[in-house]
Amino acid sequence: MIPQPSTVALTAALAGFATASPLYSSHPPFPILKPFSVSQVANHNFRPHGPTQLAKTLAKYGAQLPDSLAQTISRFDAARLAARNSGSVNATPESLDIQYLTPVKIGNPPQTLNLDLDSGSSDLWVFSTETPPDMVKGQALYNPKKSNTSEKVDGSTWQITYGDESSSSGIVYHDTVRIGGVAVKGQAVEVARNVSKGFTRDSNNDGLLGLAFSSLNTVRPKRELTWFENAAKTLDAPVWTADLKYHKGRFIPRPKITWFITNM
Repeated sequence: MIPQPSTVALTAALAGFATASPLYSSHPPFPILKPFSVSQVANHNFRPHGPTQLAKTLAKYGAQLPDSLAQTISRFDAARLAARNSGSVNATPESLDIQYLTPVKIGNPPQTLNLDLDSGSSDLWVFSTETPPDMVKGQALYNPKKSNTSEKVDGSTWQITYGDESSSSGIVYHDTVRIGGVAVKGQAVEVARNVSKGFTRDSNNDGLLGLAFSSLNTVRPKRELTWFENAAKTLDAPVWTADLKYHKGRFIPRPKITWFITNM
């Protein structure tokens, strides 16, 4: 194994350069070159597997894998696939397919809310028992007091405004959030204490679940990770896809959003 020093030192020296070099003038002011270093950062997500690393090295240089090594890699890949759990969930279209609502289970015991999965925002917020009654029109409500895994995040608030000027705001809890077969514990659930009229009128929509980068999350004073960024730590790859087809949601099979999770 090649040694891995904690610091790679890179030092530039003037010795040996011709005085005619345009970078190193023989006339004042003379350049002052200083050494600098680049710190090595450990990849905590890396899980070493000797046969796999050997196979990658042989493949890199075009060498043929011995039969015994190829069999070991095949068994290892088969074990990874066997350990993988998968889950899928229906995405039900609203009128004219303007949005797709997905059942999301929050808390323990789980409370099911139909949320709009939004790729352009990063807040997971819901209608709840904290939402004023005059702002609720038939939506399912998340009740943190009925979940034995909910925990209020003292001092945290959120406020979001979307491109169509609709908005919502409120306070924050941590709770378990499950979509299909994938559950995230301690996920930030933003509880609405105020919603705009457009959200109130949409009785089918119980909130939004943002899938964009967490840099857009509006929780303050400390920004929260999105559900997907938390879930990605246990996925084969940090990727999500959606197969949503025009009018197909009204027939079988319905459009699905599928997540894959591995126990490896």
